[in-house]
Amino acid sequence: MWDYYLGGAHNFAIDRQAAEQILLLHPDMPLVAQVTRAFLRRVVEFLVGQGIDQFLDIGAGIPTVGSVHEIAQRFTPTARVVYVDHDPVAVAHSQAILSGAANAMAIRADARRPQEILDHPAVRNLLDWVAQPAC
Repeated sequence: MWDYYLGGAHNFAIDRQAAEQILLLHPDMPLVAQVTRAFLRRVVEFLVGQGIDQFLDIGAGIPTVGSVHEIAQRFTPTARVVYVDHDPVAVAHSQAILSGAANAMAIRADARRPQEILDHPAVRNLLDWVAQPAC
């Protein structure tokens, strides 16, 4: 639904139907989505400006319009991003969306088990904890 509110293309009919129902109760939801996405953009731009070039996005859901990797790689094309979510459907869709993206991937893991995230082979292969901590 968030992607729908942001005008993205990674949503389904059921998402659009539910989003429209929510709009009946909260007509400002698209504005809320835009404001939070603008905040994310400012944070990532600030961090990239500070020299951070790798990100671990836990609880990411499906990367939608203006995702972390899109923002970071606009300024630093070599920026690396790992999206983490527990929902297997969200991860499968994320992996499909990111299949052609350089230095960006999605994994399935549980935020309640942070060490498992840090030890995940994909995380260890893409992010370099020695060279620079991730945000």
